[in-house]
Amino acid sequence: MSENNSSLTYAVFKTLSVINEAESKKKGRPVYDDQEICEIRFSGNKQTVGVFPAHEQSEWAEDPVTNERVRITYAQKYNDQYKKFKAGAAQAASGTPVEELPFLTQGKRLELKALNIYTAEALAALDGNNLKMLGMGGRELKNQAQTYLDNAAKGADLAAVLSENDELRRRLAELEGKPGKKGARKGQTVPQVSQQTTESEMENDVTDSTEEDEEVVDLEAGDETTSENDGDIDPENPFSDWETDDIKLWIADADPEFEIDGRWGKATLAEKAKEVNDKIAAAKAGA
Repeated sequence: MSENNSSLTYAVFKTLSVINEAESKKKGRPVYDDQEICEIRFSGNKQTVGVFPAHEQSEWAEDPVTNERVRITYAQKYNDQYKKFKAGAAQAASGTPVEELPFLTQGKRLELKALNIYTAEALAALDGNNLKMLGMGGRELKNQAQTYLDNAAKGADLAAVLSENDELRRRLAELEGKPGKKGARKGQTVPQVSQQTTESEMENDVTDSTEEDEEVVDLEAGDETTSENDGDIDPENPFSDWETDDIKLWIADADPEFEIDGRWGKATLAEKAKEVNDKIAAAKAGA
């Protein structure tokens, strides 16, 4: 199948009533047939308008399954617009409307629409004679439109990374909130004492339990010692306010092959996590 219309092409489907000469002659009265047509306009060119039957061949394309050449109609080539036409919906041009461009005045927006330029993508794609139709300052408008689209794409990439980080934090919070993860380690389960248990046995049980709790607390204190800060953390680091264990979990989840040194403190872990995060973001940007 062919790709949809480019930014410089604006297709609109309509229904026209066309006289059927043969039927009119046969029945002795005018007979009309409804015909679906595709009207194509070109950005920066208000002189040329193409009108074609919607189901006539527009081009040839290679079938991805059979590798055979197949005919592509206008309805297939501009399929999104054709679906809107059949659904009775407005056939707006695909892209960001010029109404969203803050550097345009209302008068300039009307001028662009008169030249069949309805979107930021169409304005940014103008070149040659079509660009000259914009007159003085046309090149600057084109460049401003391209800058707008580039900045929007960068913002979308950043938003995606931040959303992934928020999702990881949510998952870590859910893991920390699961019962039995730390409670069992601290010996919070109280042993059942039978009615025949003597008072001295109960005292022994309490003493043993207290000693076990103290051992667990000592172990946890030791763990915290190994996770202390080993330097200042850059406040711009997205992991600066994370707990040490949370950073370790995030790294393990984001890059299972990454080896974490048990001697690293929070500052080092935060820096390593940022490196992994930057690597993931760069890989997605290059995809």
